[in-house]
Amino acid sequence: MFAQNAILTKGSIFQKSQETGLNYVLQLDPDRLLSPVESALGYIAKAPSYGGWEARGIHGHSLGHYLSALAGFAAETANQDARDKLNYTVSRLKAIQRKDGYIGGISSECFDRCFSGDVKAERFGLNGEWVPWYSVHKIYAGLIDAYTIAGNKDALEVVTKMCSWAEKGLSKMSDEEIQKMLECEHGGMCKVFADIYEITKEEKYLRCAERLIHQSIVKPLYKKADKLQGYHANTQIPKIIGLAKLYDLTGKNEYREAAEFFFRTITERRSYAIGGNSIGEHFGPELQETLGKDTCETCNTYNMLELAEYIFKWNKDVKTADYYETALYNHILASQDPLTGAKTYFVAMVPGFYKIYGTSENAFWCCTGTGMENPERYGRFIAKDYEGSIYVNLYIPSTYTTKDGWQIQIDSNFPFDSKVSVKVLKAGSSKKSLKIRIPQWFAGDKAEYRLLSENLTEGFSSEIDLPLKLNIRRTRDKSGNFSILYGPIVLAADLGTKGMQQDIVDDHLIYMNAPVAKIKPIRADILNPESWIRETDPKTLTFQTKAEATEDGTVYTLYPFFNIHHVRYAAYFNTGDAAEDPRKIKLDSIKTDSIEPGRQQSEIEHRFKAENTEMGYIPEVDRNCRKIISKDGFITYQLKFDASAKNNRLLLTTYGEDKGTFLVQFEDEEPVTVKLDGNKGKVLVDTELSVPEKLIKEKAAGKKTFIKLVIKIKTEESSSPRLLEIHSIK
Repeated sequence: MFAQNAILTKGSIFQKSQETGLNYVLQLDPDRLLSPVESALGYIAKAPSYGGWEARGIHGHSLGHYLSALAGFAAETANQDARDKLNYTVSRLKAIQRKDGYIGGISSECFDRCFSGDVKAERFGLNGEWVPWYSVHKIYAGLIDAYTIAGNKDALEVVTKMCSWAEKGLSKMSDEEIQKMLECEHGGMCKVFADIYEITKEEKYLRCAERLIHQSIVKPLYKKADKLQGYHANTQIPKIIGLAKLYDLTGKNEYREAAEFFFRTITERRSYAIGGNSIGEHFGPELQETLGKDTCETCNTYNMLELAEYIFKWNKDVKTADYYETALYNHILASQDPLTGAKTYFVAMVPGFYKIYGTSENAFWCCTGTGMENPERYGRFIAKDYEGSIYVNLYIPSTYTTKDGWQIQIDSNFPFDSKVSVKVLKAGSSKKSLKIRIPQWFAGDKAEYRLLSENLTEGFSSEIDLPLKLNIRRTRDKSGNFSILYGPIVLAADLGTKGMQQDIVDDHLIYMNAPVAKIKPIRADILNPESWIRETDPKTLTFQTKAEATEDGTVYTLYPFFNIHHVRYAAYFNTGDAAEDPRKIKLDSIKTDSIEPGRQQSEIEHRFKAENTEMGYIPEVDRNCRKIISKDGFITYQLKFDASAKNNRLLLTTYGEDKGTFLVQFEDEEPVTVKLDGNKGKVLVDTELSVPEKLIKEKAAGKKTFIKLVIKIKTEESSSPRLLEIHSIK
C-alpha cells in the first residue's frame, strides 16, 4: 500500500492538468464501460460498448483503469461525483459477478482451457484470445485500488472472489504449463496476488504470486544480464513491479536485485530525453536512441514511475528521484491534451512530427487507460515518509500529510521560478526529520538529500534556491543527435502546423507514414548553449536560438515540451553528423502503409489473422518477425493502397539468410510465388510485387483516394522464411 499522496495546490500546472484529467474521466459513461463485462457474463448490457479496443478483442480493460482513476480522484480531490461513479460501478460488478468469482469482458473459455492443461500461447495470444490475462488484470487492479485507495469494501469482496477463482484454476496447472501461459502478455497478475496476500494474509495467494513470476524474463535479471532486446517493452515492466512487491513481502534479496538492475538498465541505457522508452513498443539494442514516430509508449512510463517508487523506497537515491522528475514533467504531463484531456499513445521523438491523441469514443487504447490514471497520480511522489524522515522529492506546490499527522506545505513556481519553500503546518505524533532533494542537474556529483531539520517542529520553514540553466543531453548512440534542457525540463521547438492532419483520432497509427517537417542542423557550439540560445520570456520559459546557429539563419522558438500541443515539434536536434538510413529515407518518400509482423499493435490495426505461425526476433537487424510453420498455415493483413497512384506495389522485407517460398495473394486473385535463395547475408532483403491495377480500380470505383486490400501469405513448404516488414509503395 502506498502512503497518502500530496494534495496539489490550486492553480499550479499539475493541479490544472489534474482537473482536466478528472473532467475527462467524469465524462465517461460507466454503463458503456461495463457493457463488455455484462455481455460476457450473459447479461443484457445497459448501454452499448465504447469503440476501438473495447470493441476489438480486449474488451473490458478500460473498465479497470476507470476504477483506478475514480478511486484516485475520489481520494486526492475529494470529488463526490468520482466517488459516486466508483461506488456505482463496483456495485454493478458485485451484482453480476459469476458465482465462481469470474469477472471479465471476455469469455472465461481461454482460461478454462489453460486450467485443464491446454495452453497455446504466443506473445499476444492465448488460446485464441488477445492478451486475456492483461485484460482482466486491469479489473483486478481497479478493484484493489477501489478498496486500498478509496476504501470501498465491496470492491475487496469482489476482487477476493476473482482471486479465488483464478487461484483454484492455476493450482491445477503444473509450473511448466504456467510458464508457457506467461509467454502471452499478462499484465501485472503477479502483483495482483501479492497485493491480495498483503491484504488477506492467505498464503495461497503468495504461492500463486510467486508461481506467476515469468522466469524466462527474470532469470537473466538475477544474473545482472540484459536480455531485453526484441521484447515488447511494456509487457515486461509490470512483471518487475510484481517482483518488487514480492521483495517487500518476502525479503528475498534476488527479487530486489533483479528489480534494481532492470530499473537501472531501462533508465540509464534504454530511455529517451523525456524519460520514455521503446520504439514500436519494443526494446532495441542497448544504448540505441533511434528517433521515430512510434517512440515512448506512454504506458511504459506510467509503469516505470510506479517501479521507481519501490526503488526509491529501498535506496533513497537522488538518481531515482531525478528520473522520476524527468519522466513526470517531460512525458506524463506532456501526454495529455490540456484542452480536452485526450491522451497520447506514442510520443514521437523524430523531429518534425506531432503528438497524436485519442478520441473519447473510439480510442480506448492501453495508454488511454493509464492516461485516465496519470493525473490522479501526480501527488504520489512529491513527498514520502520513510523510517522517520520526510523526503521532499519534487518541487510541486502541494500539501503532504503523513499517516501520523505531520502536515508539510511545499510552495514553488518551479520550473518558472527557482525558489522552493517548505513549511511545517502541523506537527504529528512522532519525531521526524526533513530532507529535500538537491538534484544532479543542479549539483552534479554533489547531488544529495540535504537535511533541513533533524527534529521537526510545527512552524519550521526553510527555503532553497535551485537556479536552472541550459544544458545539452547528447543521445547515447553518439549519433550527433541531442536535446536541449533547462534544468530537468526538455525544451522543444515549435515548428508550426503546416501539413498537419487532425491530431485527435480513433486510430493512432494512421499517420505513421505521414511526412515530417525537416529541421536544420545546429552548427553552433552545443557544449555552450548559452552562446546560441537566449531566453525571451521567463514567465513562460520561452527561448530562441540565434540566427547564426544554423547555416541558413533559421531561428527556432523553444518551449517546455509539456506545453507543446497541436503543432509539429522537435525535441531532438542534430549537428549535421547524424547518419540517416538511406533505405528508410527512400521508403518514407514512397510508402502508403506499413506492417511490422510480430509487433502487436501494427498487426492488430491491420486486421491480422493467422493459423500455424510463430513470432520471433532477429537481433542482427533489430526486427521482429513472423513465419508460417506448416503447409496449411497462413497470414492475412488488410493493407492500405493509394488508388490515385498508377503503379502500386507490395514490398516484402525478409532476412538475407532465410531461404524458401511465399505465396502472396491479393484478395481472390491468383497467388504470386516469391522464392528466396538465402545467400544475401545478415541484411534486410526487399522484394517488390506489382499489385493488379484492375483490383485497385474495382475497389476504388472512382470514389476514394485510398483503398484497402486483403493480402494473404502462404507457403508450399513445411515452413516459410521469416517476414519482417510489409509495405505498400507507389
